[in-house]
Amino acid sequence: MPIIKPPSSTARTPQRSNGIKRREAILRAAAEIISEYGTAGLTLHATAKRAKSSIGSMYHFFSDKDELLDTLRERHRASMNDIMSLATAVTNHEWRNMSTAEVIDALFGKPIRYYSEFPFALELHQLHEGQAIDTFMTLVEAVITLRLGAVHGPRVARMLYAISTGTLSFVLDVRGTVHRSNVADIPDALAAYLALQEDLAAGQSGLR
Repeated sequence: MPIIKPPSSTARTPQRSNGIKRREAILRAAAEIISEYGTAGLTLHATAKRAKSSIGSMYHFFSDKDELLDTLRERHRASMNDIMSLATAVTNHEWRNMSTAEVIDALFGKPIRYYSEFPFALELHQLHEGQAIDTFMTLVEAVITLRLGAVHGPRVARMLYAISTGTLSFVLDVRGTVHRSNVADIPDALAAYLALQEDLAAGQSGLR
């Protein structure tokens, strides 16, 4: 659940209220289509039909599908940056003294709830992996290493990331919407795994 930095969009931003409403309706329709069918199912004509807008209005605001996607990605990027900025502002002292559930919520819970509310964002994120994932993983690894130490921290951090992203992708898959109600269980599963690892690490420390 990393911070996304897509290319700058050249989509036209309306100034009048009617134009703003039409553009918002188009963006909502596009997000719904992506949530249901993935980006492959998105077309300007399908979006216009769902938004109850003319194809002329579509081309007034977005020259093509890529520009429409870029606008959605920019919104996603801004929202995820706001969420992740809260996590990066937490001090080392605070990370060490949080409960296991609080750590998971700060690192994974808020992004997971965001993706649950806006499933289309996960599809867009999957198209822009790379440095953003490295940034998020660096944060997760630093936090878990603070709590478990350098021997166990990196391994547990990688597993937490794998569990969260793999499970989230499964439950929000556009072909498996029946599983979306399970999103709320993901933080609990992560917290249970981290709690077990912290207990094991504490037990091993006590044996030394």
